[in-house]
Amino acid sequence: MGLGKKKKDGTNLPPPPGLMPLPPPPAPGMPLPPPPAPGMPLPPAPNMAASLPPAPQMSPAAPPPVPTPVAAAPPIAAPPAPLPAIEALPPSVPQTPAVTPVAQSDADSYSGLYAKKSGKPLQQVYGHIERISQGDIGSLLDRYSDRFGHELDRDIIVMRKDEREDKIAVIRDSPTVELLNQVEEDESALEPDTLVELNTQLKTVEDELRRLKPEYQAAKEEGDRELLRELRPSLESLMAERKLLKAVISGETDIDELFKNDNSEDVPEAESAEEYEEEDDQVEGDLFIDFVAIVDALLGNNLSEDAISTFSQSDGFEIFKAVGSSPGDADESERSEFFSVIDKLLGGMPDEAVHGFVESDDFEIYRAIGAMYS
Repeated sequence: MGLGKKKKDGTNLPPPPGLMPLPPPPAPGMPLPPPPAPGMPLPPAPNMAASLPPAPQMSPAAPPPVPTPVAAAPPIAAPPAPLPAIEALPPSVPQTPAVTPVAQSDADSYSGLYAKKSGKPLQQVYGHIERISQGDIGSLLDRYSDRFGHELDRDIIVMRKDEREDKIAVIRDSPTVELLNQVEEDESALEPDTLVELNTQLKTVEDELRRLKPEYQAAKEEGDRELLRELRPSLESLMAERKLLKAVISGETDIDELFKNDNSEDVPEAESAEEYEEEDDQVEGDLFIDFVAIVDALLGNNLSEDAISTFSQSDGFEIFKAVGSSPGDADESERSEFFSVIDKLLGGMPDEAVHGFVESDDFEIYRAIGAMYS
C-alpha cells in the first residue's frame, strides 16, 4: 500500500468567526431575485441585525446656516488718463524799447546839470570861492546862508506854526490837581504832590517859551509884522501863566487863582510894556544859557583834537572860559564877543555836522542868539 500525500480538505473548513454563512445560490434555471427599487432600503441580510450592535443615537443635526448675501462692492473708478507732456518753451528775451535821443542845446544842458548839483545863485557860489581863496572859511551862519539862503527862515517858521499851536493847546488842556476835604494847619502851605504838579506845569510853560522865543526874535529882526501879531498873544499868555505859577509856588498868591483863571471865560489882561520887556529879558538870559550848553556839545562832538588844541592856545579861549563858566552873569559885550568867537570856530566843522545841526531844533536857538549879539 503506497503512501502518498494526504490531500487537504478545504471544503469542510468552518467559516471565519463573526461572519454569517452566505445564502445558498439559486437553483439552476431559476431567475435571479429582482434588485430593489430606487430609493428603497436594501433588504437586511439574514440574521445581520441580530449580529450587529445597535447604532448610537445621534442628535438631530441643525440645519446648515443660510448664507447672507454679500453686498456687491462699488465699482472702482478707472484712473484718469495721463495728460500729454508739455514741451518746454525757450525763455523769452525782453525787448528793450528804443530810446530816441533828444537834442538839447548847449545852454539847456548846462543849466540842467547846474540845477541838479546846486540850487544856489552864482553870487553865493562866487562869494564862497572868494572866501576860500583868501583863507577865510567863514562862520557857521555864513555857511548856513550860502547853503540854504535867507528864504528858508520864512519856510521854517511857517512849517512849525501848526506844531506850536498844538503844544499850546496841550498846555492849556493839561489837568490840574486839586486837593479836597483835607484839613491843613497852615492854609497857605501846599502839599508836596501839588508842588510837584505846579513845578511840572511851570517847566512845560518855560520850555514852550524857549521854543517860541527864537521864532519871535527872527520875525522881529526881519520885520515880519504878520508873524509878530500871531506870536505876541501866545507869548504874552504864556508869560502871564508863568508869572502866576511862580507866585503860587512862592506862596505870594493863593492856588485858587489858578482855578479862577482856568474857569474864567474872559481874556486875561495883557501885561504892560515894562513888565513884558522884563520877562523878555529874563527869557533871553535863559536862552543864552541854553546856547552855551549847545556850543559845548558841538565843540566836543564835531571838532578834532588838533582844532581844540589850537583853539585852547588862542586869544578867544579866555573869553570862552569866562563866559562858559558862568553864562548867566555875562554882560552884553561879553556875550557878543563869545558868540563871535564861537561862530568862527564852529564854521570849521565838517559838512555833515553842519547839515545835521542846521536841521535840528537847537539851531533855532543859535540863530536867535546870533540875531541878538552878532
